[in-house]
Amino acid sequence: MKTILIVGANGFIASQFKKQFMHKYNFINLSHHPQFSHLTLEQLELQPELLKTIDYVINLAGANIGDKRWSSSRKECLIQSRIDTTCRLVTLLNQYRPQTYLLSASAVGIYQPDQENTEFSFIDYEYYDNFSQELTKQWELEIQKYTGPYLIARFGVVLSATGGAFPKMLDPFLKYVGGQLGTGQQYFPWIALPDLLNILETRLLAQSCGIYNLVAPQLITNQELCKQIARLWQRPNWLRLPAWVIKLIFGQMGQELFLNSLIVKPQKLIDEKYTFLYPEISSCLQAIKSKQI
Repeated sequence: MKTILIVGANGFIASQFKKQFMHKYNFINLSHHPQFSHLTLEQLELQPELLKTIDYVINLAGANIGDKRWSSSRKECLIQSRIDTTCRLVTLLNQYRPQTYLLSASAVGIYQPDQENTEFSFIDYEYYDNFSQELTKQWELEIQKYTGPYLIARFGVVLSATGGAFPKMLDPFLKYVGGQLGTGQQYFPWIALPDLLNILETRLLAQSCGIYNLVAPQLITNQELCKQIARLWQRPNWLRLPAWVIKLIFGQMGQELFLNSLIVKPQKLIDEKYTFLYPEISSCLQAIKSKQI
């Protein structure tokens, strides 16, 4: 049985990955805080011989970017949890286990808004149009310092009934105050949790390298998403929050996460003929409502 070092082991995606594949792999858990059956990065740095026992590394470290308003201290937390952690991890691997396959998370926030993006889109790592881009570009630059084989997985918003962003998105509708954000015309890159987990594991087994966009093939707008949520949960879709209200409440985070339009295609997965379990938002929302995912 192969062994995976999973970084950010307490996070939602890591927890779900371990739950789905616990019968296939041994997991070494790496977390920010010391706890039973989990190592901290500091502890791993003191006993790097543990790296000799691992076959793969999955790096899912990073505080939730949409959890809190982006104050200066919150931005620092987001930077440290991603960039600093990845830097130290890559340094350890380069020194003690440079042949190990590394699969590291990133985000679609790296892309320019209002234009179609694939894995083949040019990324200028020296230019930052906003904080999301700065964060993800610096994060990816740290991953690219690894001398062994690696894959950078750019996540869209992961949809599931059990955690992540969707329960927060659904809550206003359940309280009869749901509605589109801003104009509603902004595109929303998404992926169902089962597809994300399956793609991570299949890429791991294939030891695929380079960049992959982990998003569903269907492009939808915020307006379309809200209409489908309202129809499926039989709730009104009437409270439209103007852009200025979103910026007032959420600040820079509101502009970048809720109002920016990101058009992202999973071109590599399409070219490789990956069969999505939930290629369309309608089937994904149905599965969420029935608690299947």
